[in-house]
Amino acid sequence: MKFNKQIFNSLIPILKNRGLTESTYSERSGSLSFYKSNKHSNYQITLELDDTTKGFVNVYGRISFTNVIDILSRFIELRPNVYEAVVVNYDLYKNKEKYNKIFDELESLPLKTDLDIKEFENEIISYIDSYILPFFEKFYNLQDVNDKILNDLPKEEYANYIPGQTNFKVLIIMKLCNSSKYIDFKEWALSAYKKGVEINATKYGKDYEILQRLISYLENEDFNNSIID
Repeated sequence: MKFNKQIFNSLIPILKNRGLTESTYSERSGSLSFYKSNKHSNYQITLELDDTTKGFVNVYGRISFTNVIDILSRFIELRPNVYEAVVVNYDLYKNKEKYNKIFDELESLPLKTDLDIKEFENEIISYIDSYILPFFEKFYNLQDVNDKILNDLPKEEYANYIPGQTNFKVLIIMKLCNSSKYIDFKEWALSAYKKGVEINATKYGKDYEILQRLISYLENEDFNNSIID
């Protein structure tokens, strides 16, 4: 764990220079998180290192948007103290050959000497500069998510980019962005969830009820009057 803390302390000033001004270290898991936040959005990089041996596990970036999470939490009980992502970097992960090669190389780096550790840190920063920061820049605001994911891709691909309660998040994003696709997606979701209830009411009934309440909330006149561009 001392090894993980050493890398954490070394990366703090480097990532601060890249705009990630806050950081946290988990004593229990050894994971390192670096993030920046404003009134509307949160950008987080997490580096996971093995908590028993010196080794790389994973590094990834995620984006959350405050207004989406605030609305979702009215209808879904979100896990406490867990970062609820709205967008993940699937553009990298969908290229499995490239992704596996990058992570195989990071996993194979020796971490025995100070020089080894310095080389590992340099490779992590290079990865962040090449793949995570451009991902953050691509989705600067919620309108970018609407335009570059929801407008460009078929709904079958939404879950690749928008994880966890995808359909609820998509409806919220579309409504907040005044998307022309909102009505069609709403009608598809209502039909799909209703069919689920007909198949197994015990399993799908709660989700269908939540969907109906969410749509009612999003289409309430007071809500629509409160939306700020």
